[in-house]
Amino acid sequence: MTENTYAIADLKDKRASAAGRIVDLRREIDKLQADLVHIDAVLRLYGLEPAEIPNKGRMPIRGTYFGRNELSRRCRDELREKGSIRADDVAVRAMLDKGMDPEKDRKTRADFIKRVLVSLHDLRKAGTVEKIGHGRGVKWKAIFTAQHDADSTH
Repeated sequence: MTENTYAIADLKDKRASAAGRIVDLRREIDKLQADLVHIDAVLRLYGLEPAEIPNKGRMPIRGTYFGRNELSRRCRDELREKGSIRADDVAVRAMLDKGMDPEKDRKTRADFIKRVLVSLHDLRKAGTVEKIGHGRGVKWKAIFTAQHDADSTH
């Protein structure tokens, strides 16, 4: 063990440096998110919807709970069944389907809701869903066009 003393000390330093950088980046993210809230509020004063402004450099992070396109598929299925949905409804159903308790695991539920909202915003940009309202009570409904209806009958 004594021959690895320098290597261990170096690894400890690298780990401490990486952990410190993560803390700094999280602080920066928190500040940027707070800035966004204020910027969005001012944009709304001017009659603009911040969600319609494209983000630069969005890099989706795939969660371990969902497969490729699973969330958008779940959203479309729920829309077909109910006509209009809330992100929380989709998240709760997904948690129940995966054997999780949405009432006890609030952190995972919040993460699922955020991921569902990202999928719904992507569907909105694609022109397949419409957002109804703002804030916590926002609902989403499917947009059916003549072309979409013709495609679904074949």
